[in-house]
Amino acid sequence: MLAAAWRVSQRAVTFTSPLGIGRSQIRNPFPAMASLSPAAASSPKRLRVYSSANVNGDGAGSGKRVGTHNGSFHCDEALGCFLIRLTSQFAGADVVRTRDSQILDTLDAVLDVGGVYDPSRHRYDHHQKGFNEVFGHGFNTKLSSAGLVYKHFGKEIIAKELGVNEDHEDVHRLYLAIYKSFVEALDAIDNGINQYDTDQPPKYVNNTHLSSRVGRLNPDWTDPDQSPEKENAAFQQAMMLAGSEFMESVRFHVKSWLPARSIVLECLFSRSKVDPSSEIMVLDRFCPWKLHLFELEEELKVDPLTTYVLYQDERSKSWRVQAVAVAPDRFESRKALPEKWRGMRDDELSAETGIPGCVFVHMSGFIGGNKTYEGALEMARAALKC
Repeated sequence: MLAAAWRVSQRAVTFTSPLGIGRSQIRNPFPAMASLSPAAASSPKRLRVYSSANVNGDGAGSGKRVGTHNGSFHCDEALGCFLIRLTSQFAGADVVRTRDSQILDTLDAVLDVGGVYDPSRHRYDHHQKGFNEVFGHGFNTKLSSAGLVYKHFGKEIIAKELGVNEDHEDVHRLYLAIYKSFVEALDAIDNGINQYDTDQPPKYVNNTHLSSRVGRLNPDWTDPDQSPEKENAAFQQAMMLAGSEFMESVRFHVKSWLPARSIVLECLFSRSKVDPSSEIMVLDRFCPWKLHLFELEEELKVDPLTTYVLYQDERSKSWRVQAVAVAPDRFESRKALPEKWRGMRDDELSAETGIPGCVFVHMSGFIGGNKTYEGALEMARAALKC
């Protein structure tokens, strides 16, 4: 009987969501939304990883079983298993690690093994010939098992964290932003897709990214204990590492990214009140603004583009006038502050500009400062005319 050969790891760990978010001090972008509720709070907290299925269901959590392959593991199936257990359908499911097709056929979901992609049967492999599934929405990177699970369940997971319905507009915004900033890189690495189109060798080695760190959790070849139990315990660690960093990304986007986007959007719409040119934007509260500005300008087809952004320095309470870069990853400015101002400070700079209260202009012209908002605004206006 097959059951006699099935080995079950009895090691289990408590599985809790690292997202312990209460009400934020920051302005809430969801005024009708209650405090964020951890997704894992509504699901069983026990995580059990087996070497293969247990026909008698001994040690089962919710009764559901999610399969992935045994042997060396990677970040994509570790994260995929973490994510699928956050869903209502697979909350608290046991994880079965095997390549036995007869066992896989009995499981409720299968990730990264089996040679089948069929979401109607919850089969999420990406290794089979002819597989070219992508996330869509402008993303063209071939998906791994993590990307497949996120594509089909990401909105549910995010909506649970926000405490809103899946059709809430900010669920979709986060769904795209988290794929772009977190999941897509895992898909690309697992599928062997280079970050840059170049034949040149990299100038340095990066073994500190999440996929590398998950890979190092595999039992070392020098370890005398190469048992399935040891491997399964390591896979649990991999799930927790990948999952905790995913949830940290969600927390960042909820607590920081969305409020910042809301602030930048509001300030972008107010540019005409600052200056008739509509090329000067004032942040009434400082926040990370650069990437949001580029994305919103593209999304809203803004014309004219923003040339300078003004904001108050929290420490000195003076004001900054910063030239907007030509692109998020470029140092060149759309219009740097005038060359004749660069490198000057204080009274010398005020004399040159004819504007009281000047503090400095950087040698590259990408940023300058003034003691007052009015002075910073005059610097920006004067720079536009140069």
